[in-house]
Order: sequence, then C-alpha cells, then structure tokens
Amino acid sequence: MKNRVGEKHITNEGYEIEIIEYFGCNNCTVRFQNGVKIYNILFNCIKRGKVRNPYHPSIHGKGYLGEGEYKCMKGGKLYKSYSVWASMIQRGYDKGYKKKRPTYSDVIVCDEWHNFQNFAEWFCKNYNSNFMKDWDLDKDILCSDCKIYSPETCCFIPKEINVLFRNTKSKRSDLPVGVVRHGKRFRACIGIGSKPCHIGVYGSISEAFYAVKVVKEDYIKKLADKWEGQIDVKVYKILYNYEIKITD
Repeated sequence: MKNRVGEKHITNEGYEIEIIEYFGCNNCTVRFQNGVKIYNILFNCIKRGKVRNPYHPSIHGKGYLGEGEYKCMKGGKLYKSYSVWASMIQRGYDKGYKKKRPTYSDVIVCDEWHNFQNFAEWFCKNYNSNFMKDWDLDKDILCSDCKIYSPETCCFIPKEINVLFRNTKSKRSDLPVGVVRHGKRFRACIGIGSKPCHIGVYGSISEAFYAVKVVKEDYIKKLADKWEGQIDVKVYKILYNYEIKITD
C-alpha cells in the first residue's frame, strides 16, 4: 500500500489540504491550512477536490456549516433548523432577494449566526416542534424596525401575528396604514386573518386612521390572549401594549 501521508491537494473550493493519515483509499484524514481536520475521507474524493471546508461561506457568500453536532439534513431531507437558517441568510445577503423586497435592503445577520452551528443551537432552545410547525422567525417584534437577525432580536411567532407587522409602506401611497382614498373621503380597513375588514368611511385622514388604530390594537390584544402561554412572555407583553402610529 502506497503511503500518501504528506500529499497536498487543492479542493474545488480553492483550499489546500494535506493528507495527515492514510489507512488506505477508503479511509484518509486531511487537514486544512487553518487546522480543521476531516476524517474518514475517500482518497478518490480528495483527488477530485470534493472535500468541503466547513468554514467556507458557501451560502450566499456569508453562511457556513461550521463544526459541531448539528447537521443540515438526514435521509435526503433538510432539517427545519437548516431551512430557517438558509432562508435567513438569503434575506440578509441575496442581492436578487433584496431587489425584489426593498424592505430587506439594509437587513443583515449577526456574525455569530453566519455559523450554522450557532444558529442551530439557538433554534433548538427556542423552537418547539409540537406547536410551532408553521411559525415564523421574526426580528421586528422584540426590536422595533430592526435591521439585524440575532439571538437578542429574534423569536418565533405564529403567522397570523407576523403578518400584522409586515412593512407595507412600499406598496401603499402616502396615506397611513389601513387608510385609502374614497372619492373625496377616506376609507378605513384592516386585514382580519386572511380577510379584509371594512371599518368605515371618514371625512379626514386622521379620523380614518384613528378608526384603524382602535380596531387593529383591539385585534392585536385578542391575538395576544389567543396565543398566551405559547408565545414568549416578552412577545405577549409587547403585543398587549402595542400602539399603532400614524407614521407606521
């Protein structure tokens, strides 16, 4: 058996690796220049450059898998933690995504969460698969008008709560949220669940907005009560004391 210890190769990602242990063509240990070691590698994979650096920013130029216990998939199916993480990295760094959704133009992800291992650890502590199956990762409720995804600013919330706080300024005129022109007057309406709720028609913008404010704040309180005991206590308090502003 040829001893290949000391051989150096270049991976398809552009990194130099060195074989530091060779137990045969089916079992090699390689080391990257940054000291990372990968075990049980086929020599054929080394020769073809198919050894991946766990710190290579392969996800939108920023995200990387890192080293640790958390895996991205099992049996060909992506774990929820990875899917949520990859989508978050996309919102933070995909130029095409930001172009289609201008509200994310200056949104980023904290350096700690560029490493999937760190995010997955936080995910497992904060996500309960028993009742959060369709919940969303949110960065705006705990930190108003937040531009960064981080452990301090994020939480999981039900979709029906999340949609209430989506920034719709780019899709509406100069009128306040929930107010549209109705001839020479102004109509007030909000979304209740998936259905629009017509509140009334008023003579001024301020009257229409105030009507929206009263109804929407009451609806938010009802949602807070509905999800009490499942949503984070901090989220519950924020919802119950939330005030709609004419500048929102």
